[in-house]
Amino acid sequence: MKTLLLFIVLFFTGNVMSAQCSFDSTITSIPDLSGGNQVQCSDQVIVFTAPAGFDAYQWKYKFNTSGTPTNFPGETNNTLSIVAGDLGFAYIFVTITDNGCTENSNDIMFDTWVFLSPAISHSPDTNLCFGETSIISNAFGGPQNFRWYKDGVIVQEGTQDFYEVSEAGSYILEVSYPQCPNQWLSSGVPVSFTITGDAVSIVETDGTLFTTENGTNYQWFLEGTEIAGANTFFYSPITAGNYTVEVTFQGVETCILISDIYFFDILSVADDLFNTIVYFENTVAKNAKFLLHNKTNLTIRYSVFDLYGKEVISSTSNASAIVIVVDSWKNGIYICKITSVSGNMQIKLVK
Repeated sequence: MKTLLLFIVLFFTGNVMSAQCSFDSTITSIPDLSGGNQVQCSDQVIVFTAPAGFDAYQWKYKFNTSGTPTNFPGETNNTLSIVAGDLGFAYIFVTITDNGCTENSNDIMFDTWVFLSPAISHSPDTNLCFGETSIISNAFGGPQNFRWYKDGVIVQEGTQDFYEVSEAGSYILEVSYPQCPNQWLSSGVPVSFTITGDAVSIVETDGTLFTTENGTNYQWFLEGTEIAGANTFFYSPITAGNYTVEVTFQGVETCILISDIYFFDILSVADDLFNTIVYFENTVAKNAKFLLHNKTNLTIRYSVFDLYGKEVISSTSNASAIVIVVDSWKNGIYICKITSVSGNMQIKLVK
C-alpha cells in the first residue's frame, strides 16, 4: 500500500511540473511568415502579435531552435515590430505570464535576402578631353534596376546597366534586385573623371573671328592651311574663305581640339562703300609711318593690334589725313580695326 501511494504522489507531482498554462500563447506575424514565406527584404518591417490581456510579456530571439534566447530590451507589450535587416535571421518568440503561470509561445523564424553589392566597371583612363566619352557599367549580373549618380545627383535611372560619361565628376552606382526592388545597394567608392578643354567654336564680331580664351596655344587655318602668325584666340581675316582654329589645352591631359569650319564672307556693301571714303594710302610702313585718309571727315576710331592680340595704339579722329607713326613698333604684321557710324573695316598693316 505504501508503495502504491508513493507512485500516485510522484505521478501527480510530475504532471504539475510539466503542465502547460491554460491560456493560448500562439503568436502570428504580418507579413505572414508561414508557408515558405520566411525570406524577407532587409527593409521589411515585421510585426509580431501575441494574444492580449495577460499579466506580462517579454519578447525574445535566438539564432537556432535550441539556442540561448536574448531579450528585446523594453519589448514587454503583446506586439513587437522589428526591421528584418536588423537581425538578418532569427527565431522570434514571447514569454507570457498570467496568473502566476509562465509559458513560451511558438517560434516564428524569418530570414533576409543577401545581395551582392555593385561595383563599377570602367576604363583605366578616366582623364578625358572635351568631347570624348567613356562607358561605365555594372560589373556583376543580377540587379534589375540601376541608379547612376554624378556628384551625388541622379543622372540616370532605369534598367540600363551602363552610363556614358561626358562630364567631369565623381560617379556612384546604386542597384536593386527583382526580389527587393525598393532596397538599393551602393557601389560606395566613386569613380572620378576629369575633362580637359572646352568647346572650340568660332564666332564673328565686327569682322573678327573669336574662339575660346581658355586655351594654351592657338593656330588658325584658311582652307586647311596654317595662317602664319595667327596664334591667338582671335583672328581678323583679310580674305573670304573657310576658317578653322586648332586650340591646345593643357590639363591632366594635353588635348588638341579643332573647331568646325566657319565661312567668312566678303565685306558688306555698306562697308565696301566705307572703304572708298576711309582707306590707307600705304599698308606697308613708309618712313615708319602709315597714312590713313578720311575723305569726308567722319569721326572714326582706329585701333591697331599685334598678332598676339595686344593693342598698340587706339585713337579717335575726324581729320582728313591721319598719320600713324610706328617707329617704336617691332617689325611684323598688325591688324587695324576702324569703326564709325558709316561702316567698319579691318586692314592688315606691315612694318
